[in-house]
Amino acid sequence: MTVHARVVADDFPATLRFWTDLLGEPEKVVPEFEYASFDRGGETVLAVLGRRAAEAALPVGRGDGGVLVVVPVPDVDATVAALPAGTVVAPPADRPGWGLRSAYLRDPEGNLVEVQSWPAR
Repeated sequence: MTVHARVVADDFPATLRFWTDLLGEPEKVVPEFEYASFDRGGETVLAVLGRRAAEAALPVGRGDGGVLVVVPVPDVDATVAALPAGTVVAPPADRPGWGLRSAYLRDPEGNLVEVQSWPAR
């Protein structure tokens, strides 16, 4: 299991330039969605997502910080069912455009966490 971060950027082009200078060219860039991913060994290690796109697609608000932690799990529904009440922000749902199932949580400090699972390939 590889946990990775998504940087939620107010200035997507500038933030993408910074991370490109630091990590090299991203493997995937979707400008119209303000999304880029930096992969190593076939796994995403960091993704950059524009705040406007993040707010439209995820339970991210203006008061949220700039990092969203992504945790792959074998079964999103089972993971969410085992969590304490009150931690789930958005229940498990299929994300057809992304090809995965995910749910959103808040840790005790209020940080946003996405748990996700990919269908068997």
